[in-house]
Amino acid sequence: MVFVLTALINMRGVLAAMKKKSNLATLVLLVVILCSTSVTHSQVSLTPLTAAEIKRFMFDRLFTGEYPNGLRWSERFNRDLTSTYSESGQILEGIMRLDGDLICFSYPDSIDSFGGCFQVWKRGNNCFDFYSSQSLAGVFDRRFGRAWQARAWNADEPSTCFSDKIG
Repeated sequence: MVFVLTALINMRGVLAAMKKKSNLATLVLLVVILCSTSVTHSQVSLTPLTAAEIKRFMFDRLFTGEYPNGLRWSERFNRDLTSTYSESGQILEGIMRLDGDLICFSYPDSIDSFGGCFQVWKRGNNCFDFYSSQSLAGVFDRRFGRAWQARAWNADEPSTCFSDKIG
């Protein structure tokens, strides 16, 4: 709401300037402001999900996802803090825990011992970005959905993630 009000106030100032002086620079400024107001709050999360939101949005659901290299995976997040992970035909039983607002995964039977702790950022009605607690991605990248380590969506609903790899 604050974003929309700010945009309207800025728009009013631009329109007033256009009345006084109509030129190409003013028109370009108007287009830039209009384009910047087209991003809705549901598309960009300003903060990571809390532990309660992670439980509400993700538990008792099957998620399909991808890594930045395009490799696809799926995982069922169970309310009892277990999970079933699948990638390239391999299935692993996992254990999850919530550590503050991080969700942490471990896979005791994995030879490669992968997993880790992640912040989760909601990108739309059905799109979630995972950022490793070890990630060097800054707040700006996280707020705008860049430099994620994994991206996922509820497999029972249409994905709202935007990626050239999803399809």
